Amino acid sequence: LKLSPRRGMLDVAVRAVSRCCALGTGRHEAARELPMARIPPTMSLEDLDRVLPRIVDEGLPDGGEFLFADLADDERTPQLIALLVWHGFLPMAGMGMLLPKIHQHRCIMAPEDIHIGRKVKKRAKGFHLTVDTAWPFVVESIQGLTYTTHPGDCWLSDEMARAYQSVSEVKTRWRRGDVEFHSVELWHTESGELVAGEIGYTCGSVYSSATGFSKKDKHPGAGSVQLAALGRWLAKCGFSVWDLGMDMEYKQEIGGKPVPRSEWARHVRQCRTKQTKLTSPSADDAEARLLIALGDGEGPS
Repeated sequence: LKLSPRRGMLDVAVRAVSRCCALGTGRHEAARELPMARIPPTMSLEDLDRVLPRIVDEGLPDGGEFLFADLADDERTPQLIALLVWHGFLPMAGMGMLLPKIHQHRCIMAPEDIHIGRKVKKRAKGFHLTVDTAWPFVVESIQGLTYTTHPGDCWLSDEMARAYQSVSEVKTRWRRGDVEFHSVELWHTESGELVAGEIGYTCGSVYSSATGFSKKDKHPGAGSVQLAALGRWLAKCGFSVWDLGMDMEYKQEIGGKPVPRSEWARHVRQCRTKQTKLTSPSADDAEARLLIALGDGEGPS
């Protein structure tokens, strides 16, 4: 990216770190293996707000998908996360840093278009869905059961989870689209056990699934039931787009379609100003079997 001379600082932010050179030592050293661009801690949010659309539209040098920034317990970090979400980035963490990702391709769908197989419908009996009732337990379960290469290798750190929660305290100026993070829970009704769930976030009428878990050994298919029930509930709440993140086979099986970054950006910009609220189903609406039946013309009204 080439920016005007008077914005030399922004030029450095986008170019200088794109090839991951001269990053120093310690936690930044690991970033040398991936093409990334650093968000300098001295860069104002106003300047970043101006440059992020160009990064989304034109991409990072070397085909990179990640920015990185300090992940600190301060006022700036949740503001930064809210701003990144507004522009279509998925805020992740790793190596002690904030790692906002702008995918080359994003897997998305309209919630009402979810594909639900007969097996999932049969397995849904005896479970119910809630939203924002067990954040710490969902985070703990993700950290214990979801990993990249080996147990314990989970990018959702305690620091990141706290930063997510703090986004709701950010003032409107930097929290456009009413960006908010949520926990989604699927419970085994008889035992009261939390069997599947996820952390996600909303921006206007876009809901993004960030990361999740399921106790598939004890409750086979619980993850699929949670996704099916959530999809139906997102549609009932009025969400236009369900962002599933990186393209994977199981996401396509439920109706997700990979789209290029330009199309993803178009959806975000169209939907981020539409006021939509993710609430928790009432006791009458929460039964997974009935939620899933919504698309068949049954279930709660």
